[in-house]
Amino acid sequence: MRTLTTVESQVISAIANELGSADRAQLLADVENATARTVARDGSLIEFDIAGYTRPAFIGQRPLDVEGRIRDSDGVELEVLLHTDHNGRLLELELVRYEKGDVIAPDWSTLRLIRTDSPDS
Repeated sequence: MRTLTTVESQVISAIANELGSADRAQLLADVENATARTVARDGSLIEFDIAGYTRPAFIGQRPLDVEGRIRDSDGVELEVLLHTDHNGRLLELELVRYEKGDVIAPDWSTLRLIRTDSPDS
């Protein structure tokens, strides 16, 4: 496990700030007490542990109602998904590349957030 990078903390906080107050408060508290583990070789999946929180047996994850889009260094758009466990606690940050190949070097300055619960999404 390692400490979260500045980018990871900023992305989680940005997504949290777009959510309702209860979800926002929990995620912001979790990010302050989280450590991270990069699971995928290309950095596209990061799992989190939260100090003092015993995660229950895995029964699925919950994607949040806000997701992101960013550009990879080759111009391909990546989807940014933040997942919580079934208790609403920080679980995973995932980058999804729908085009062939691994995630290369995401350009976080291109991040834009999208509400997925809106009919205009």
